[in-house]
Amino acid sequence: MEARPAAARVPPAPVVGVTAADLARWDGEGRGELLAVHIWEDVRPLRGAAGLLDWRLCGKLSGLIQSGRLTGVEGEQLLLPTAGRLPWRVAMVMGLGPRVGFSGARFRAAVLRLVAAARGVGVRELALAPPGRDIEALPARRALDLILAELRGKEARGAFDRVTVIDAAEVQKELVDWLRTAPAAP
Repeated sequence: MEARPAAARVPPAPVVGVTAADLARWDGEGRGELLAVHIWEDVRPLRGAAGLLDWRLCGKLSGLIQSGRLTGVEGEQLLLPTAGRLPWRVAMVMGLGPRVGFSGARFRAAVLRLVAAARGVGVRELALAPPGRDIEALPARRALDLILAELRGKEARGAFDRVTVIDAAEVQKELVDWLRTAPAAP
């Protein structure tokens, strides 16, 4: 009797949810291990989820920026504890570089860097603010589509149990509706 090769098991796709960039919502709905935000090299003060993170951490990010230890240069990564001030254990701040020339390709590269860093830290539950959404560099649904595509890619497959996308309250319903109708992972 010949042994059959084991069927390749495809890891399950993560549960994907959406929450608003709002501290009260984060306190009520937020959960997980890692909150990831992106900052620009040339946008101050910090905006969107990064601005809220800075506020909740009592200006920690602003202090790091003023001291030159955090710049927002493309590829920069900073991991810091939230010290119980947020429902996530740690926060990761990732640099996007300058606003000029931001594109879908740079968005995907930023998400891939985030996925690699989050895998390296070993987290299974991730909340992320899509790169560039703080200045509406990409439409909300396009950003969500690109994130879903990267989560289905080989670099992220099976890496996360839950991913929460953080975006403006005004687009939350649109994104939740889109998640209900978006094509399932292959």
